[in-house]
Amino acid sequence: PSHEIVEAVASGAADLGIAATWAGLSHLEQKPFFIDRLVVIAARNWSGLAGLRTTSLTDVLGESFVGLSTGHALQEHITRQAARLGGHLHFRIRVPGLDNVCRLVAQGAGIAIVPESAARRSARSLRSLRLTDDWATRQLNLCARRFDELTPQAKLLAAALA
Repeated sequence: PSHEIVEAVASGAADLGIAATWAGLSHLEQKPFFIDRLVVIAARNWSGLAGLRTTSLTDVLGESFVGLSTGHALQEHITRQAARLGGHLHFRIRVPGLDNVCRLVAQGAGIAIVPESAARRSARSLRSLRLTDDWATRQLNLCARRFDELTPQAKLLAAALA
């Protein structure tokens, strides 16, 4: 999870980390790494979302979800957003790994919220709807205590990632 990555970098247990900006990176140096957009995925024949191209978390709270395992940082983030809206996610099943989530959704087990990159890998068997909620677009940053004080090897890695 992003907050654990931030703690590891801040304490010196890790030279570099990749974390979401919401994890409190202000005390670390940062470089933009990736914009992580979350989307709702459903089986192509899932009737509950027919005709839509975008949706919000509020609009899908009544659906049955395929979720990531308990404790998975992304799933916990989504669950917190549902609670913030006064709702909760009804999980039909929880599984480890985004590939498993996508496979079960494609088979009609429910819908899920996943990174757009994961949805693209399974695009033939899934429908994807962009989430309109602000929190569904997350900036991931490469972070370090000080980039100019990294070891030569860590500097090479940071340069390759940037």
